[in-house]
Amino acid sequence: MDYNMILDNYSQFFVIDALYRYTGEVLNKPEIIYVIDHHYDEENNCWPLQQLLDSSECDPYSHTLLFDMHLHDDIFVKYNPLCIPFFCATTVKEFQKENIVPNWTNKTKTFNFMINKMRPHRVALLKLVEELNLTDCTYSLPWTTNPFTSLPVTNYMIGTETQLTQGIARSESTRNSQNYKQLLQKTVFESSCISLITEPTFIEKEALITEKTIMSIYGGNIPIWVSGWRCADSMQRLGFDVFDDIVDHSYQTLEDPLQRVRNSITLNKKLLSNFEITASIIKRLQHNLDLMTSGVFEKEVEKQLHENNFTLCRKHAGLSLQPKV
Repeated sequence: MDYNMILDNYSQFFVIDALYRYTGEVLNKPEIIYVIDHHYDEENNCWPLQQLLDSSECDPYSHTLLFDMHLHDDIFVKYNPLCIPFFCATTVKEFQKENIVPNWTNKTKTFNFMINKMRPHRVALLKLVEELNLTDCTYSLPWTTNPFTSLPVTNYMIGTETQLTQGIARSESTRNSQNYKQLLQKTVFESSCISLITEPTFIEKEALITEKTIMSIYGGNIPIWVSGWRCADSMQRLGFDVFDDIVDHSYQTLEDPLQRVRNSITLNKKLLSNFEITASIIKRLQHNLDLMTSGVFEKEVEKQLHENNFTLCRKHAGLSLQPKV
């Protein structure tokens, strides 16, 4: 998310990535502010969007805040925002175009995790994995060398071709679905039982679901969200099995974000030390994949648009989001 875009262009409709791909056109509706990805500025320790809404230059109640995530007890709830998963809807479509054929018969590792951009909760995860000596894992990292001594050096480190001296390389322009099929499907996800999902939100009380969760479902993994706020609840609300009879998800509502990360691991340490997928669990994992590929996120988009009196209308060469009259 470009925070400066919000501050410099708050009177415009911010169309970023997923909404553009969903509607097919850059939209121009001043009454709407669209926010994708997390919006807490970790580097400067501030909330640019909140600063904007609190400023005298913007009346937040005259705008519609549209988030590509689930808000729970977040600071923006008071503005009665819309929460519509455009990103998930478009990303699942991208994955389906790749004609991915899952194979969950060779799960030799207990868990996986995937890290690219360095964020506080991801650093905390790496330190916890080492501290607790949880080494039966497969993973991806963006670095050319492994900074953690207890984790085995693997060939699953992800980065640009110029950064890598060995391992798997990817292009920065490659789509998530292509990265999954070409690089991560067999080596990281399908070879392991559980996925420690490092979605980007951390400080925020939000559940942002991205390609990381989608990859874990394609890979046949039991999910543990090492990030965000009530991600398990958000997915369960859509009908997904979050395996709460196996995983202790009580971490998801802890106020302290670092404690939330720690408890997601420590409460499930035994599970992460040794776990095997059974035939009954495979059926439940298949339910999640079937639900996702049946268009559950797209149906949620259409449902939210309808309930909030929006419709996708043909306009010139593309589609635009318009309120129903």
